[in-house]
Order: sequence, then C-alpha cells, then structure tokens
Amino acid sequence: MARLKHRDIRTRRRAVRTLFEHDDPSVLQAFKPLLDDDDTWFVSKALDAYRTWGLASGAEAIETLLNHRNLDVRRAGANLLAPLGQEGTSLAMDALDDEDSVVQRKAARALLLVEDLVVAERLASHESDSIRTTGMGHLMLPEPALRSGLGDPHEGVRVAALKSAIKRKLNLEMNDLVPFLEAGHHTVDILVWAAEHEASQLKQLTQHIKPKDMKALGDHLRATVSEHSEPLIQHLLEGGLLEPVARWVIRQDASEDDLRWQLINDDRLHVIERCKLLERLIGRANEPNIIERVKRLAERTDEELLKVACENLSTAATELGA
Repeated sequence: MARLKHRDIRTRRRAVRTLFEHDDPSVLQAFKPLLDDDDTWFVSKALDAYRTWGLASGAEAIETLLNHRNLDVRRAGANLLAPLGQEGTSLAMDALDDEDSVVQRKAARALLLVEDLVVAERLASHESDSIRTTGMGHLMLPEPALRSGLGDPHEGVRVAALKSAIKRKLNLEMNDLVPFLEAGHHTVDILVWAAEHEASQLKQLTQHIKPKDMKALGDHLRATVSEHSEPLIQHLLEGGLLEPVARWVIRQDASEDDLRWQLINDDRLHVIERCKLLERLIGRANEPNIIERVKRLAERTDEELLKVACENLSTAATELGA
C-alpha cells in the first residue's frame, strides 16, 4: 500500500497490480488518493478498485465517489447506488441535486427500489423532466401525485404517468385517455382498458386508431387470448374494432369457424382482411361446410376481391377432392 505513493511509476503500477491480486477490500482506502492522480491510468485503476470493493466497504466509499469533483468519478459512484440498496438512500437523494443529469438519472433509478413515500414524492416533484418521468413509476407514489403527472407539462412524464395509472388500475376517465390515444401513446393499453371499463366508448375511439395500432392490438390478442368467448374479444366486436379480432382468428383452428365466417361476411371489415381469412382456408377447401359457405358468399358479394378468393377456394376444393 505504501508503494502506491512511490516516486517511480513502475513501482506504483506493480503495487496496484499486487493489491488487486490479493483481493482484499481493506486496501480500498489506499486507492482514494489515486482518484486525483494526474495519470489517467491510476484514476481508472482507482475506479476499478471502488467498483470491486466499494459495496463491501459500505456507503462511505460510495460517498467518496459521489462527492468528487471529477464527473467520471461521480458517475462511477452513481452506478453503485442501486446495488448499494437501502443503505444508499440518503446518498441517492443528495445525488438528485448533482449538476450532471446522468448522475441524477442513475440516482433516480436507484431510488425506484426504495419503498418510501418521501422518496417517491421527491422524484415526482423534481425540477428535471427525466427525473419526474422516472418518478411516475415509483410504486409508493400516491394516487394524487400520479394523477397530477397525467397533466404534467412534459410529454414524457405524462406518458409514464399513464403507463403507471393503467398498471395500477386507477379509475380513469375517457377524457383523460383520448389525448394519449391521439398522440399514439400506449394505444393497446388504452384500448384494452376501454374494452374492460368503457366498452361503449370503443366505437368512437376507432377514429383515432392508426394501422400500426391495429397490428399491435392483434398481437396482444394472440399473446393473451385463447378463445373468442373471452370478454376482450366480445367487447372489441361490440365496439366495431374488427380488424384486430380478424388478425387473431386467422391463427385459430376450426373451433373458431363461426367467428371466422362472421367476420368474412361483415361488410364493416376491410375487404383485404376478409380475403386473408378466406385464403387461410385453402387447405380445408374441400370440407362440405366450407364449400357451402364459399358458395353463398360468392353469390351475394359484389366485391371483386372476394369473388376471386371464392373462385380460388372452389378450384382448390376440386383439386383436393380429385
């Protein structure tokens, strides 16, 4: 340890390597002066020492880093706040006032793990937009503060507040959600929420839905719904949101044929989606039930694309039956 102060740089470097080889946390204090060394190699090794033994040495070691004038040193300390856990709460709270936004954000993320009302409110009321955004995800954040976040001047904070509000199943008003829907934020979550709580409003929400939102909702159905009797499917059908349901049913087997044909015959569903449903039946085209339904559709529809799809299925039925 004494050789860390030796005048010969080679001797100092050998001392550093030797101390690392012994892996003894008690030597960490000897590395503290190296944080101020003019040689960046020694500074980097000092930081390695703090990363290696800092947590074992406790909050005081991390405080040394956070109070340093060197920005890289403070950021290294901020990285250790989350692993330090509850012991580092006061340090993280102080780090929220650091002049560096990176240190602030790392401190905020560490404080998300601290179950304390004061901590949650400090994050949610911080002057930094990014810290308030992080704070909206704190599990201890009171409902009034979360609702206030829905009206925050910064969009990122509002979006984060919405995500938490939906996750925590807060009693929301449709008027709270429409602005987010119009901006394309958390569309699937909003539609799922509306289907469960305001099914009658789904139809009016369709004017705000973009093609990518329909795909995302269809993906959500495929990942979470196993049969058409589940409430979400029924609410979407009642609300006229047929496209995501069609994207779900296209992956289902014959057990969902009634719903499949309900959608194929529904003029409200875009003709392309109806054709896709028909095309997926090509391997079953010779089934009597399919043949009969295809025949009836071909006779009644005026859509040329549907007529072509029906002709293709009829041809396939003949080939499969041959």
